[in-house]
Amino acid sequence: MLKIQQTKTVCNDMFVCFGRTEFGEFAPNSDEVAFKALNDNFEMTVNGVQAKVRECRGSAIPFNRPWPGKQRPFSQSESAGYISFSSDEAVELKVKSKKTFGNAIVRPLSRNIHPEIKGEEVIFTLKEYGSYTLELDGSHNVLHIFFDSIKEYEDAQKATRYFGPGVHFPGIIDLRDNDVVYIDRDAIVFGSINSTGAKNVRIFGGGVIDNSCEEVIVENAYENFSKGCFKIYNCENIRVEDIILTNSSTWSLSMFNCKNVSINNVKIVGQWRYNTDGIDIVNSEDIHIKNCFVRSFDDAVTLKAIYDHDKPMKDISVEDSVFWCGWGKTCEIGIETFGIEYKDITFRNCDLIHNSSCALGVVNGCHAYVHNVLFEDMRVEFQKETLPEIDQMSDDAEYDGWDKQKNPKLVHISNFKYAMRQRNKDGLVRKNCDKYGSVSDITFKDIKVICDDEAIKPKIYMVSEDINFENIEFDNIILGGKKENDFGKFETEIRNTKYSIK
Repeated sequence: MLKIQQTKTVCNDMFVCFGRTEFGEFAPNSDEVAFKALNDNFEMTVNGVQAKVRECRGSAIPFNRPWPGKQRPFSQSESAGYISFSSDEAVELKVKSKKTFGNAIVRPLSRNIHPEIKGEEVIFTLKEYGSYTLELDGSHNVLHIFFDSIKEYEDAQKATRYFGPGVHFPGIIDLRDNDVVYIDRDAIVFGSINSTGAKNVRIFGGGVIDNSCEEVIVENAYENFSKGCFKIYNCENIRVEDIILTNSSTWSLSMFNCKNVSINNVKIVGQWRYNTDGIDIVNSEDIHIKNCFVRSFDDAVTLKAIYDHDKPMKDISVEDSVFWCGWGKTCEIGIETFGIEYKDITFRNCDLIHNSSCALGVVNGCHAYVHNVLFEDMRVEFQKETLPEIDQMSDDAEYDGWDKQKNPKLVHISNFKYAMRQRNKDGLVRKNCDKYGSVSDITFKDIKVICDDEAIKPKIYMVSEDINFENIEFDNIILGGKKENDFGKFETEIRNTKYSIK
């Protein structure tokens, strides 16, 4: 059996809608950002069945700046596509692209998919469920592929909020206790999931939540001014599975002071606007992320503590997922660590297929104590084509990193006094944290680093500004297929850090 996500629009096959808010004056370039339903760069079949590819824009360049009071220019994004389907057997994909190409790569590389090029067509078979990317001559204008098992969703009829096939415009979906939100796999829901204090909620179905109609009007992502695709506060017992989040206005999926949250098989794609992190876990505990795909412009998955939080961030796991970070850090603790403690945190069995500033980070920007953190069975891919991050300092500035070599960081552990956004009588201002945080008992185990060019020399950066970082352990670090017993093949910058490698 094969089920391919369908696009049922209210207009024609290409453009569904365009929405502006009352704050349109803050985003003068947004007239260009119409929602485009289908991608016309790709033609493809799945097991011989014609399949339409949906459009999802991505960031074209790692060019970022402090909030300028308006949205990121549309010209800094580029077209990409995605397809979502379910099958109970292996699938053969045949893909044609309008883009001329000579090379085809399917990531994650750990899946060992070797596409065959026949004329203008790329052919390959997928036997395992999961998330993939097809990249033709590099990481631009790619095709994202989401292959799921067949699910019938018998609980759909029990939903308190039901979004069937087609296009919906609910705006803010405000969760209540015991809500069941069903988004059919053939539904596109323009709006945002939002709640303060809801308990015992399930969100599922395979469909899309698209946030392209929201415009950000303030810098701050902490407060509930801008929703993004999914933002919840003080919630408990939340289960989110089998949905796709696209075109977020700010952090894509964020939770604040929440407990017992499960995020399973969620795909985050089409993120290119300012500050579009993937998943932000803030001041929360007992949080479990599994089987997800995240392609973000900013940090892919990050753990934060804000506003001098007096409870520890603990019991958090991120597993069996695929990440692509366009700016910032891919799997990170920090940079906002304005709480007392982070502990019992695990990143396990993930593929980091594209990385920007850093792949694996513990960046203690405030005064928290970060300890008992495990990065295990992580596969990190670095490409020579990756462009350097450059700060955009004005509207007129142009990206000038095209010919510059980037030296990626595999590991970044540091502490410093970050300028946090804090409340005072005048509202929100930035103020440096008053003391350094500490880091200990961080383990990197079974880390496999894959570089597409021998000239790439990943960096190990571990720098404390005052007290020593204690018990940083590296166990079985593989570079280019060989175990490394020292950091001789890495670039290093290490100060005030006690570590071991075996």
